[in-house]
Amino acid sequence: MTPRFALVTDTTADLPNELVRQHNIYMIPQIIVWGRESLREGIDITSAEFFKRLATATVMPTTSRPVPSDTVDLFKRAIKETGAESVVAVVVSKDVSGTVSSVEQAMKEVDFPVHLVDTRTISLALGLTVLKVAEARDAGASAEEAVALAKATAANSHAIFTPGTLEFLRRGGRIGGAKHLLGTALNIKPILTLQDGHVEPLENVRTRKRALQRLIELTGERIVPGKPVQLGVVHGAVPEEAAEVASALEQLYKPERLLQSWIGASIGVHAGPGVLGIMIVQ
Repeated sequence: MTPRFALVTDTTADLPNELVRQHNIYMIPQIIVWGRESLREGIDITSAEFFKRLATATVMPTTSRPVPSDTVDLFKRAIKETGAESVVAVVVSKDVSGTVSSVEQAMKEVDFPVHLVDTRTISLALGLTVLKVAEARDAGASAEEAVALAKATAANSHAIFTPGTLEFLRRGGRIGGAKHLLGTALNIKPILTLQDGHVEPLENVRTRKRALQRLIELTGERIVPGKPVQLGVVHGAVPEEAAEVASALEQLYKPERLLQSWIGASIGVHAGPGVLGIMIVQ
């Protein structure tokens, strides 16, 4: 059956490649600028490659918004390959990436409708939202119904995380309301959240072990009782910790879906190595 719309997101969604293929999702690659190199996330550099290189880098990477002309090409390919009449683009918060502006520019250069949703979130909070939209598409939902679902799902999602260091958030200017933590960064392990597209502080603890335990506890506080929940665990080169956290979440909350993935390079530029986050979608 020809879908009523082609589904597009961006690589900050941190979706495993097998799910992207399985659900026929088109990905706008974020751009990593490393010295004189311009690397497309997920194409020219993987997450594991990124964090390995970051560990010994003398020149620090930055990010750049997706190239609008490349986004145009992706939209056209999505329409051609799916036979759909329109595109639904469900993307990362405009406050942490230039993806929204890139899509807005691309929308002006195609001759078919593109429905844009700024989810105001990131990582697997975005990725799990996109998977819900993909399932709705496969059940015959219209583009308008998909947009409404994406907005409602993302608005009720949560992203909580603890960084290995605040240094990378500081460098990238992505620290939002957590700026006051910088002076005591060596003495605390902060718990942060993404609130309306901005990084904001939740609380501070004294050890990494306690920070991970608090993430698990805070997850439970955010789950609406009696409503199916989907959870995501993402990490920056700490797979063993991620696996332990995922196991605890599975045992405690019995989610209908639990994904684990590495943080992508574009988020890793700002979050740094050692970051671990939990995403909640209901």
